[in-house]
Amino acid sequence: MIYLFYPVSLLALYYFLKKRQKKRIEELENLIDRLGEKNYSIPMVQDDFSILEDKIYKIFIELVEARELVEKNSKKQTQNLEDIAHQIKTPITSMFFDLETIDKTEDNKKEIEGLELQLERLNSLADILLKLSSLDANIDKMEKREVLISEIIDYVLDILRKSIDEKNVKIICDYEDYEIKVDYYWISEALINIIKNALSLDRLTKIKISTNKNPIYTEIIIEDDGGGIKEENLKKIFERFYKSPDSKGFGIGLAMAKSIVEANNGAISVKNGKDGAIFKIKFYNVT
Repeated sequence: MIYLFYPVSLLALYYFLKKRQKKRIEELENLIDRLGEKNYSIPMVQDDFSILEDKIYKIFIELVEARELVEKNSKKQTQNLEDIAHQIKTPITSMFFDLETIDKTEDNKKEIEGLELQLERLNSLADILLKLSSLDANIDKMEKREVLISEIIDYVLDILRKSIDEKNVKIICDYEDYEIKVDYYWISEALINIIKNALSLDRLTKIKISTNKNPIYTEIIIEDDGGGIKEENLKKIFERFYKSPDSKGFGIGLAMAKSIVEANNGAISVKNGKDGAIFKIKFYNVT
C-alpha cells in the first residue's frame, strides 16, 4: 500500500505545482499587459516567481523611461528647429522690405542684388527647416491613400517649372502609370527634393522619369545627366546635414526624402549611371 502512496503523492504534487506554475505565468502575462498600459502600481506576490516578476517589472520600467526620454528629446529637437526657422525668417522679411525701399543706382545695384540672393538663400533655409520640423512631428502620421504616380509627378513638375525653364532642362517622362498607397503631400515633397538636387548641378541638361512594377514593389526611377556623385559621397548622401564640398544645398533635402519614403513603406537608393545619378524609389505592395 505504501508503495502505491508515494507515486500517487508525487503525481498529485506534480499536478499541483504545474497548476500553480500555470497560474503564476498567467499572472505574469497579465502584469506585462498592464505595464504596457502604463499601469505601474501593481502589487507583487512573494513566492518563487517574485524575483523573475521583479526583474521583468524593472526592465520594463527602464524601457518605458528610455522611450519617453527619446520622445521628449525628439519633440524638443523638433521645436528647436521650428524656433530657429522662425528666428531666421522674421529678420529676413524685414530686410527684404528695407531693400525694396532703397533706390537702386549704378553704384549700389550689384551689392543690393547680391544681398537679395543671400536673403533668398537664407529664406530657403528657413523654409526647409520648417518643413523638416513638420516632418519630424508627423513622421508617424502619414495620411496614405491610393494615388496615381502621374498625379504626383504632374504636381512636382508644376512646382519646379520655373527652375526647370530657367536652366533649360529637358524633362523626359517615360513611365507607365500605377497606383501607389502613399501620403500625396509628403511623397511629392520627397520627389521635389530629389529633382531639386539634380537641378543644382551645373552640367545638367535632362532628367528622365520612369517607373517599374513587380509583385513586390512599385518603383519610380529618376535619372539625370549631371555627371554623377563621387563614390565617397554615395553612402553619406542621405545623412541629415551632410554636404559634399561642392554642394550648393543645405544637406537636408535628400535626408528628408529618405525619411519620407521610408515612412510610406518604401526604400530609396542611388547609384551612378553612364551620365549621372540614378535614384530609385521603391514602394512595397503592403496590403
